[in-house]
Amino acid sequence: MSQTEFVSVDPAYYKVRLLSWLINTLIYLAIALVPLILSLFSINVPQWLIIVPPLVVVLIAVWVLYLIRRRVRALGYAERAEDLVVRSGVLVRKRIVIPYGRLQYVEMTSGPLERRYKLCRLTMNTAAGAATAMIPGLPAEVGADLRERLVAAGEEKMIGL
Repeated sequence: MSQTEFVSVDPAYYKVRLLSWLINTLIYLAIALVPLILSLFSINVPQWLIIVPPLVVVLIAVWVLYLIRRRVRALGYAERAEDLVVRSGVLVRKRIVIPYGRLQYVEMTSGPLERRYKLCRLTMNTAAGAATAMIPGLPAEVGADLRERLVAAGEEKMIGL
């Protein structure tokens, strides 16, 4: 069996994930600090409710921060003659193989943070609808080219040329 050569996502995707982590952490931390704010207004709040929620948020945030770089490095895809292979995951590794002839449609999306770094996300759905693969963190031009190649390969395999 030959070794599949995977293409990694753009390194700028790490920044997108980092900014997303920061925004989420700040929101959760603000919610966790509500008991502290209430106690500052002389509302009786148990001491543990002031300490535990922010501490839990910080611990989870540090753990997620540790995993972000590894998760981004684990993302990749490989175009083969008959199919597309998408890999992801650190703790639970996942590889999805999608035969070109089973591709129903390929969707290209880009959120605000992704647009800021000129990145996009491709989502491939199969004819059965059960298998969906996603490749985030692609440069927009690469994503558009890959989408066109996948659609062309899908049409070719469906028609049987």
